[in-house]
Amino acid sequence: MARYDDLYTGTITLVGIISAVITFVIIVAAQVLYYQFQTIEHQRKNIDAPLALTDAAVRVQNEELNSFSWVDQEKGLVSIPIEDAKKQVLQELTHQTKEQPAETPAPRTTPEPVPSTES
Repeated sequence: MARYDDLYTGTITLVGIISAVITFVIIVAAQVLYYQFQTIEHQRKNIDAPLALTDAAVRVQNEELNSFSWVDQEKGLVSIPIEDAKKQVLQELTHQTKEQPAETPAPRTTPEPVPSTES
């Protein structure tokens, strides 16, 4: 005859193991979701943030680099666009090298090796 006060330990163990596995899976899934949302939020706030002040500063600097302006009007100093300045410097350097022949460097003298006194 079966007694009604017996515990079904096999069933209890199975339910306990399944509950532990489900709890573990839920915790891991919650961590995965948290880190995904954290990454998305970081990108939205820090990486994709509009850089209005930086963009304005770069725009002003580009305008200064690509336009003519007075540096000192009394002394007659002007600022020219950077590309024009590069071309002028290149022309000046090529003109200087055509006027001056290439100098041959003096032969290098190396010091004599010192004999070793180790025994």
